[in-house]
Amino acid sequence: MLDVSEIANPKDGPPGAAYKALERGAWAEAADQFRAALTTQETALPPEAREVLESLLQGIRQALGEGDNLVGVYLRGSLVTGDFEPAASDIDFFAVTEHPVSSLEFRALAALHARLSALPTRWGHELEGTYVDRASARRYQPCERHPTIGRGGTLEWTEHGRNWLLERWTVREQGIPLLGPDPKTLINPVSPDEKRAAVRARLKDWAAWANDLEDPEWQAHRGHKAYVVETMCRALYTLQTGELPGKPQAVEWALQNLPEPWRATVERSKSWHNDPAPDPSLIPEVRAFVLWVVSPA
Repeated sequence: MLDVSEIANPKDGPPGAAYKALERGAWAEAADQFRAALTTQETALPPEAREVLESLLQGIRQALGEGDNLVGVYLRGSLVTGDFEPAASDIDFFAVTEHPVSSLEFRALAALHARLSALPTRWGHELEGTYVDRASARRYQPCERHPTIGRGGTLEWTEHGRNWLLERWTVREQGIPLLGPDPKTLINPVSPDEKRAAVRARLKDWAAWANDLEDPEWQAHRGHKAYVVETMCRALYTLQTGELPGKPQAVEWALQNLPEPWRATVERSKSWHNDPAPDPSLIPEVRAFVLWVVSPA
């Protein structure tokens, strides 16, 4: 079993009061909520990943609790949309604080993530998430900066783009609370038109990427090309319906609705899924598909 005892220790006791169960000293109650939240993921989430998540939660408690600043921690991403694949997926989370993270709290959180990344398991550096104060979590506002960590990265103050409006929708409607109240009490509803607008804004970034063949990601493996195609299918689905699908649902929709030659591209991309082999021959086809998707957006 993975030894995570030095990351965070619940025996230290609950240091915070923002989450009322912890205010009463009921770490056991919070731990029960955490374990219950993962019950539906028992078969998908490897044991070491669950242990890393538990250490993350305990570490967040300790980093934010002494200032009574922890409201909730929620799973998002593939774990809640049904796309999670242990061999390829990361773990996405969304933490809500009572107030913006202070400099001291930021240093403690950054140190926590550094310790998790050093664990002898890939899951320590497969965490991707953010720490957003309650007021900002309520509704996305452009140009706000929040402590954010990307896959394999370090915690940084990062400006949040319009994709974080889509992430709020996912947390609100599908998020799994590891700790804290129902996310619907923290995040406002996101309308179909708001989701469409966020996707259009995000597609501008994809257009810039498609026009920069010097970007090293173009040389990535076949699995990355499948990810690009799947993401374009999700964007098209949202623009058409105003809803956010999982990748498998978006791919099936695209196979039923896209014209040729793009339907064939989507069909072929299914065989690239999780393939670690590089294949530069796919670049022109995938790039053409991205440019076709972004053109009407």
